[in-house]
Amino acid sequence: MKKENNTTDFTKIQAPNFDQLNDIFENNLKIYNNFINNMSEPKKGDQNDKKNDKNKNNFTPVDLLNLINPTTTKITNSLFDISSKMTTKPDAYYQNINKWIQEITSLNFYFISRLSNKPADPIAVPDKTDKRFSTPEWSENIFFDFIKQFYLLTSRMMDSIVDSLEHIDPKQKKLIKFYTNQINAAFSPTNFVATNPEVLNQTIKEGAQNLVRGFENFRKDYLKHPNKMFISQTAEEFTVGDNIANTKGSVIFKNNVFELIHYSPETKQQFEKPILIIPPFINKFYIMDLNEKKSMIKYLLEKNQNTFLISWKNPKADSKDFGFNEYINDGVLKALELVCKETGSDGANAASYCVGGTLTSMVLAHLANQKNNKYKILSSTFFTSLVDFTEPGDLGVFISEEQIEMIEKQMKGKGYFDGKDMAACFNFMRPGDLYWNYVINNYLKGNQPTAFDMLYWNSDSTRIPEVLHSDYLRSMYLNNLLVKKQYNFDGNILDMSKISTPMFHVATTDDHIAPWKSVFMGLSQYKSNIEFTLANSGHIAGIIQGKGAKPGKQYYFENSKIEKDSEKWLENSKRVEGSWWPKWTDWLKQYSGDLKNINEINLNNLKELYKAPGKYVLEK
Repeated sequence: MKKENNTTDFTKIQAPNFDQLNDIFENNLKIYNNFINNMSEPKKGDQNDKKNDKNKNNFTPVDLLNLINPTTTKITNSLFDISSKMTTKPDAYYQNINKWIQEITSLNFYFISRLSNKPADPIAVPDKTDKRFSTPEWSENIFFDFIKQFYLLTSRMMDSIVDSLEHIDPKQKKLIKFYTNQINAAFSPTNFVATNPEVLNQTIKEGAQNLVRGFENFRKDYLKHPNKMFISQTAEEFTVGDNIANTKGSVIFKNNVFELIHYSPETKQQFEKPILIIPPFINKFYIMDLNEKKSMIKYLLEKNQNTFLISWKNPKADSKDFGFNEYINDGVLKALELVCKETGSDGANAASYCVGGTLTSMVLAHLANQKNNKYKILSSTFFTSLVDFTEPGDLGVFISEEQIEMIEKQMKGKGYFDGKDMAACFNFMRPGDLYWNYVINNYLKGNQPTAFDMLYWNSDSTRIPEVLHSDYLRSMYLNNLLVKKQYNFDGNILDMSKISTPMFHVATTDDHIAPWKSVFMGLSQYKSNIEFTLANSGHIAGIIQGKGAKPGKQYYFENSKIEKDSEKWLENSKRVEGSWWPKWTDWLKQYSGDLKNINEINLNNLKELYKAPGKYVLEK
């Protein structure tokens, strides 16, 4: 049997020729210089004529080259790093480079046509969802049109090179793709004063005062959280318990792990079976209680649900040894006991979010190992929760033995994982929207960010105990022990196939943290009767939809048959306009018992310690 000959004939590979690019850069630098001079010329009636004159010569083509040079150097270095990964098909690299050269040459002819006042179609057009180039100058001004298209062609070429990689570990390929995305986002021309027409115009008109304000904004951010890549995303116009997280209720219990909040009823009757909300322990709970229109807590109360919530303590060094044992036994199970005692019920419905859902699945598997449980979880709702970490999404690029060891070394000195580091990871999963957008607004334009409750919550991060975080990363993300039936808790293996609790799962189409197909993959682990709903949007906006959901803007897919294949499930699903919240609360009714007067189901055995939202949520 003959072996295949996989060797490549390098003599047939055409090397790229960069010489033809020189004229392009020289011509467009002249256009840029004209733009600067025109921008600097005072207009009639302009009160800042003198200021413009003083700053007329602040920008030159040499300055532009100095700013662009790091960009082109980084891109070139990245391309060569990626090309070194190619072992079986090195011609793929050169094919992509040659295609790029041809496109740049076509781009030059496009500009020659434009300079000659001849009609011409652009070579590269931004995606409809790409708002970075919405300013008219990006299309109307020839120089900035060139910069935009050159960037788009180059970034797409880099993506194409990564996509063409073969015979490479899929995880390694994802890692390269992730960092390629970071490079493309970081070196967008919109991120530099000299290559962003809107910022450049403002800088000239204001005599660079926008940059002075921007540096002050940067200084404040750095002093808040040094070396954390922290950037303010919202104005500090929110006060927890006042204009955010202000649904009325009482803290009726606290220990070293959590506070238990019982929310005040807003109807004369409530269902006899209470609901216990289990938020993620890596965030503060009030994403579920932002304001009156978007508060899931308030919505549940309006739907006659007797609502309790766990507010996790923001741990410090003294909690470093807390792990899943404390968060299950002293956390969820303790809260379940208290909720049942307070309402006289033998069980409660549970609703959990993100890693709170992973924790709840562990609780259910643990209860399945026990006999004669006094208090039961009657049904369980999961919002964007993973139990199968085979494909954990973009977070997977941060997971390796080496990276976890580095995190563990960092935690050793403090006893916890800093939530700001986690927030930075989440931000760089969508670098254009959640980081560079604010670099431009805050640091280049010198503006203050607008007030946005979701982003305020996002910046109000929590810490994670050392033992818990290490176990979570290793047992779930790195080794996927729950699915493998290898996770030992309290002397027994947690086997999710023993769980028969009715379930309502919600995933979202654009989730980078808990990809919907990975959430769907985990459904096969349960024996439960499962209702699965796929909402549009992302990890937060797809869940916190609010009461005023608009058809067209918010919708979801439903299909009562849980297929083995996620794509087949979606193909056979029905699209429903509006929010999935009403569907969920209707589903919840069948496990909530009868409607009863409030005084019949609220026994008030536990007296109020203090008002909601409590003290733990205020800890920084």
